[in-house]
Formats: sequence, C-alpha cells, structure tokens
Amino acid sequence: MNFIQKSNLFSFTGTRCLRNEYFHNDCHICIDVCPKNALHIVRNKLTLFENECVECAGCIGSCPTEALEIESFDPNGFAASFQHQNESLLSCKSSTPCLGVFDVEHYSVMALRAKRNVVCDMSHCSSCVLNEKGDLESVIRTKVETANAFLETLHVEHRIETIEEKEDEAPRRALFRKGLEKVKESIVNESVAHVSMTAAHHKLPDQKMPLKRVLLKNSLKEIVGDLETTAYEHSSPLFFNKQIDFQACTNCGDCTQFCPTDALFATSDKQGIYFSQGKCIGCGICEDICKPNAISAKEGYDLVSIAYERAEQLVHYEMVTCHECRCPFPYKGGEPICDRCESYTKQFSTMFTLAKDL
Repeated sequence: MNFIQKSNLFSFTGTRCLRNEYFHNDCHICIDVCPKNALHIVRNKLTLFENECVECAGCIGSCPTEALEIESFDPNGFAASFQHQNESLLSCKSSTPCLGVFDVEHYSVMALRAKRNVVCDMSHCSSCVLNEKGDLESVIRTKVETANAFLETLHVEHRIETIEEKEDEAPRRALFRKGLEKVKESIVNESVAHVSMTAAHHKLPDQKMPLKRVLLKNSLKEIVGDLETTAYEHSSPLFFNKQIDFQACTNCGDCTQFCPTDALFATSDKQGIYFSQGKCIGCGICEDICKPNAISAKEGYDLVSIAYERAEQLVHYEMVTCHECRCPFPYKGGEPICDRCESYTKQFSTMFTLAKDL
C-alpha cells in the first residue's frame, strides 16, 4: 500500500516520508516552507489537507526523500534535460513552477551538465502571494547559495545567477493565478516525459535513493577525474559522513534496519557495518535510534566515494560465545562475557554469595 494523498496535480507518498520510516523523526521542512499551511502533523505522521493545498510546488524541492511530487512538472527530468535546452532562465512566469520545486542537487546538476550559468528569475519573489511570510524566498535563496558554494568548491566556473530587478508588476493575485495556470497547462507538453522519469525510478524494486541524488552522483562521475582535489576535511550541507565508536557499539543492527536509503548496511557475515557517503541524506535517524550513542557525525567527505557509492567499513567484531549464557556476542577484549551477563552479575552479585562467605 502506497499511502498516496492527492490534491488534483499534487501528491504526497507517505511511505517515502522520513516520519513514516521512523516514528521519532522530527522532519518538518515541508511544513515550514508551505505558504498555505496545507501540510500538518496528525498522530506524528505528515498529512496533506487537500482543501488547503494550492499546488504551487513550493515545497517539492525541500523534501529530502522526494515524498512530495507535482504531476505536471518533474524537477528531476527538467534538470537532466536542461543541458539540451537553449534557454538558461528559470522563471515561474515562463518555464517552471515556483523555484521552490528545485533542490540544491537540481541546481548543481543543471550547472554541471549544461556547463553554463543557470539564471533564476527572483525579481518578483518578495511580492509573490506565496511569499507573504518571506519563508519561501529565503529557502530558495539558501538553496542557490549552497549550490554555488558547492560549485566553488569544485572550482567550476559556472554558477547559479539570480535576477533581482523587478519588471512592471501585475496585481499579486493575477500573478499567482497565472503561475498556477502555467503549471497545469504544462501537463500536456514535453514535461509529461519528465514525469515518466521519476515515476519509473520510484517503481524500481528496492529503490530507496532519491532520484535527485542519483543525478548529482552521475554528474560528478563526468568531472571527478578532472578535479585536483576530491577529498575535503570540512563538513558540507550537501554531503554527510559518519563514524561508529567500537567500544560503545553493540552491533544490534537498528541503524542498518532503519536507514531509509541503506547508507548503513551490515557486512556479509553480519558482524560489522558499512557506510556509503553517496547514499546518506543526513536525516539523523541512525544517530537518534542508537541507544548507546555509538554513531556520530564526522567531518570530511570524498567525491570519488560519493560518485561511485564506495562504502567504508566503520566497525567489525569477532563473535565469541559468552561463558555465562552461552550466547554469541561482539567481543571487545577482556573476559569473554556479554554486556548483559556482566551487568546482571554486578547488579545482583549478592545473590551468588554463599552463606558461609558472609
């Protein structure tokens, strides 16, 4: 069952939402950016209020797992085919819905593949009816800045530019209606081909990676061989790294079980854990679910590992039999007794004391 909610052209797939993947996840990005408060938390699950949604697409690009979609426009297909388009301008007046439909990955992919500047028309964002609180414009500008910082790190000359000069302004409601009409009309033009790209990706068996992440990694493959540096010691808002404390980890497997993109996965013998930077979306579920707090963020990332999804073994244990309960456990040195038995014998040591020894 897909748990898909639809409002005409807009849809929300609950099974791809981080809140559905892990009950205690507190992701609320789409709620914060929605200009009409159409997304709410009901019983700790994200729920779409169809009668409040205006299908503006402003929240689409903000979802880290692509649980939000608009049927008439696919940002992944648009970004993938941008290099073949003659026009470099992204504008809700002519070529796209609200620029909030794109994420950092989309902007980066367009600049890397087209090998030219991407121009975003933001001249009317401040006066847009969707931006009454200023949140939507702020989110879009942050994405542009993050994409430009990433392109600068790669020493790529192309950037995401913005147009700030205002044209003759029509009434705000008229602009809003015009934008929505354009989005709905686009369902009959070439953007229908874009829809099939994401739809096909989501139908692949066991496909958990957001397509925008796949597009970025494929774009990196084309240029990573020409980069002077591929490994960086600083942190990034786009890529994430993890580390596991050997002594604290109990090899329970909760982190691998609940990772929504399989960035953390067990070794073939189930006695260790691998981590793939290219699959991590920074949701933080693994750190939150780890009872002994063995998992933590780590600075640094490697573009080769990201592009080719190379995995690093974070921890590996030798399994031995506990001398008390005769159950296998991850051995960390010292007396071969599992944590459970050791804790029990310490807590109830008096139970094992003979009367003659008192």
